[in-house]
Amino acid sequence: MTLRTLLNQGYNVTSYGNNVVYLTNVPQMNYYWPDAALYYNNGALCGSTFTYPTAYYDMSRYNALYNTFCSQYGVPVSTVNQGGVISATWFGNGNRYVTLEFNSNYGDYYTTLSFGM
Repeated sequence: MTLRTLLNQGYNVTSYGNNVVYLTNVPQMNYYWPDAALYYNNGALCGSTFTYPTAYYDMSRYNALYNTFCSQYGVPVSTVNQGGVISATWFGNGNRYVTLEFNSNYGDYYTTLSFGM
C-alpha cells in the first residue's frame, strides 16, 4: 500500500525490501534530498533517513537545519563532534527523535537527517 501511495504522489521509488523503501529526490525540511529511506516495523512507518552527499566540505545545510531545530525544539539533548562526525539529536514525546549529522569520514561529505520513534 505504501508503494502505491508514494508512486501516486509522484515520489521516485528506486527499490524496496523487507521493511524499507528507498527513494530519490525527496523534499523534506525545505530541501531536496537525493537519497531517502523509509523504515517500517510491523507495517507501520517507524523512521526515515534523508542523505545529501557533496564532494567538498559544505556544512551550510547542516547549519541551517541545526538552527531550525534549535528554534523549534531547543538545545539538542545529545551532540557529537569527533572523528569527522558532527551530530545533534533532539527527543520528543513518545520516544520520537530527530538526528542531524555531518560526516566527512568517507572521502565525500554527507549531511544526514533522521527521524524515528
